[in-house]
Amino acid sequence: MPRKLLIYRLRTLCVISLIWVLFSIVFYFNLIRKGNDLGVHVSIYQFALTFGIIGLLINGILIFFLKPAFRHQPAWFAIFIKLLVTFLLFFVIGFLLLMVYFFIHYTKDLQHYLQSFSTKLVYTNTFVSFIIDMGLMTFISIIFLEITDKYGPGMFWLMLSGEYQRPKIENRIFIFIDINESTSIAEQLGHEKYFRMLRDFFSDITIPVLANDGEIYQYVGDEVLVTWPNTPVNKNKSLKFIRNTHYLLERLGKSYKKKYNHIPKFKAGLHAGEVTAGFVGLIKKELIYSGDTMNTTARIRSMCNDLNESFILSEDFMLDFEPPQNYQIDKIGTMELKGRAEPIKLFSLKFD
Repeated sequence: MPRKLLIYRLRTLCVISLIWVLFSIVFYFNLIRKGNDLGVHVSIYQFALTFGIIGLLINGILIFFLKPAFRHQPAWFAIFIKLLVTFLLFFVIGFLLLMVYFFIHYTKDLQHYLQSFSTKLVYTNTFVSFIIDMGLMTFISIIFLEITDKYGPGMFWLMLSGEYQRPKIENRIFIFIDINESTSIAEQLGHEKYFRMLRDFFSDITIPVLANDGEIYQYVGDEVLVTWPNTPVNKNKSLKFIRNTHYLLERLGKSYKKKYNHIPKFKAGLHAGEVTAGFVGLIKKELIYSGDTMNTTARIRSMCNDLNESFILSEDFMLDFEPPQNYQIDKIGTMELKGRAEPIKLFSLKFD
């Protein structure tokens, strides 16, 4: 597993496990302090630690195994299977933990131990409530992961914080990526098989996005829009993203050729400038960026075909930026773009 993807999943796991620990405090006072008929005596710290460890195990299985295994299944089916598997897991884990605790503190023979364990632990209201609470937390974890997949890393917290409830001016880098000869490939493969190829393509380029700290802004048909805050460091990362994606697709070429009889290649337009950012929508919230920067990036990407170039940069992207070595950047010239009053200098990008 690529390092950045591993770090992203571990960070998600830590956040969800911390949420479990916070909820365990509420469960402790409701279960252990008020209506405890288990006969188990633990401090709030022991209970929170136990709950956190169970959460770490359950959510680790969710994030690293169940979520990837069912990513192509319908949401309702994936959620149902995940709930079923995790319910069985934490039932077994909770059962074993209580059994160990009871065994350590029990002084009579084994037969009495088994009888007492069933009557004093398993068939108690507290144990049933404990299992229900664990099921609730698992369901919350699954929904949290589904929302994260839908809106991308960090977007869930941005929605909660209200940072983009009012329009906000930002200076950002944008890359518009489009698959070469997409119409021709779609006609040869058919809509369903072409869609599967697109899905694989979008999944594969997620690795270079994470590796270079980019944000996937939107998928539009067979295009993907990637963005960074506009800084010299991020300009380097955006160029590295293009390079990483190019060579990644070369390495995966045999796999694509075998599955689809095509190796996807792409063209990209890179631009930087101010945009207005904010959430829109009444029944479906979405963060959008608007402004001339977005239109210009789309036009630059469309110029790749006209100029027979794979990757084109704008003069605004090159502003106050010293390109790193092993990137060949050449001036194309000053070009007029459709819908833009002022002409713009364009540059081609190649790799040494």
